[in-house]
Amino acid sequence: MSILYSREQISDGIGFTSIIDSKFKTNTINLKFFTELREDAAPLNAVTAGILGSSNSKYKNLTELTARLNALYGTDIGVNVTKRGDIQVMTISISSIDNDYTLNGEDLTSEVLSIFLDCLFSPYIENGGFGQEIFNFRKKDLLDSIDSEINNKRSYAILQAQKHIFEGEPSANSSYGTRTIAEKITPFMAYEAYKEMIKTAYIEVYYVGAKDNPVIKERFTEAFLKLYRKPHNIALNNISPIKNEVKNVKDKLDVSQSKMVMAFKTNHTDLYAIKLMSTILGETPFSKLFANVREKLSLCYYCASGFNESKGTLMVDSGVENVNVDKARVEIINQLEDIKKSNFTDEEMNNSVLSIINSLKGVNDTPTSLVNWYFSRYCRGEIISPDEEINRIKAVTREQIIEVAKSFKLDTIYVMTGEEE
Repeated sequence: MSILYSREQISDGIGFTSIIDSKFKTNTINLKFFTELREDAAPLNAVTAGILGSSNSKYKNLTELTARLNALYGTDIGVNVTKRGDIQVMTISISSIDNDYTLNGEDLTSEVLSIFLDCLFSPYIENGGFGQEIFNFRKKDLLDSIDSEINNKRSYAILQAQKHIFEGEPSANSSYGTRTIAEKITPFMAYEAYKEMIKTAYIEVYYVGAKDNPVIKERFTEAFLKLYRKPHNIALNNISPIKNEVKNVKDKLDVSQSKMVMAFKTNHTDLYAIKLMSTILGETPFSKLFANVREKLSLCYYCASGFNESKGTLMVDSGVENVNVDKARVEIINQLEDIKKSNFTDEEMNNSVLSIINSLKGVNDTPTSLVNWYFSRYCRGEIISPDEEINRIKAVTREQIIEVAKSFKLDTIYVMTGEEE
C-alpha cells in the first residue's frame, strides 16, 4: 500500500495533515507552532513548548504525566525547538501503539489524544502563571541547552557564523535565544507567551498512522474553533541578500583546531539542481571537498557543504589547523569554481544522484521523517512526495548544475580559532 497524504485548513492559520501507511503500528500526533524567530521571544517560546510537553491541568509535572503515559502502553511525548530560516518551530508530539495492538481492544488513541489536547489547551496554572515546579524544571532545561551549544564546537561555529552571514535578519538568532533573556523569564511571562503563541502563531498538526481516524481532526478542529486567532504574517522563505563586500570575521575561542565557515549566496530558484550541485561539492564521502581538500591535500579534518533553501545560502564548514586556513579557503573556492567550469565527471554526478535517492528512500521509514518531510515541503510552498523529488533530481542536467553553481557568490568567511593573533 502506498502512503495516503491529505492536508486541509481547519481554522485560520491552522492546517491538519493526515499521513496513512498500513505498515505503521503506532499513531503519532505532531503539532508545530511556528512564528518569526525573534531574540526576545525565542527563549519564552522554547520554555513554553517544554512546559506544554511535560504537564497539564490533570498531570501537573513531568513525573505525573510520564507515569500516566507509561501506563498507556509506554506512550511517549516529546518536545523539539528548532529554526528553519527566519522562523522558530516549536514541535510537541505524542506517539502510542495503535488500538489494534492493545490487550483488550481499548480505545487507546482517544485517551492519548485527550491527554495531548489537555497539554496544549489546558495547562496547569497557579498564581496567574505556569505552575512553578514544571516552570523551574523547563527553565533550567532551557538554560542547560543554551549553555551546551558551546560544547559542540563545530555546530557552535556555524551558529556564531550565522550571526554574521544573516546579520540583521531573524535567522541570525539561535532557536533558543540568549541566556541573558532566558534568565529573566518568570512563570507569568511564559504563560503570557503561551497565550500569544496560541493566538498568533501558525500551526500545523500532523497525524501519522496505519489507518485514517477522522476523530482526531474533528477534536482538533473543535478545540481550535473555541479560540480567538489572529496569526501574524511570516515569511517561510526569505532569501538572504548578498553583501556588497565579502565579510571576514575571526573569533578567538579555546579550540584545539580552527573552525572555518564560508557562506555563498544565490537568488537561483532551481532547488533540485542546487541540491545536486551541493552534493557533488561536499555532502558525501566521495564529494569534491572530501576527496580533494581533505584527502588529497590534507588541508582539513572535515569539510562539508549544505544548502539552506529558505535563505538561499550554501555553507561550507571545515575543521583546519590554523596554518592551513588560507590554503583551505582557496581550495574550497577552487572546488566550486571547478563545478562552474564543468570540471566534474559523469561518475561524480551519478554517484551524487544515487546518494540523494538513497536518503530520499528512507523518508517513508518513520513517522517523524514523514512529518519533517511534508512540513519542509509545506514551507517550500510545493507539497510533493519523496518519489516525485527523486524524479526531479534524476532529471537535472549537467548544464543546470553549472548554471546554479555560477549563481553563487561568496558572502562571508568566518574563522573560529584558538591561536593568538
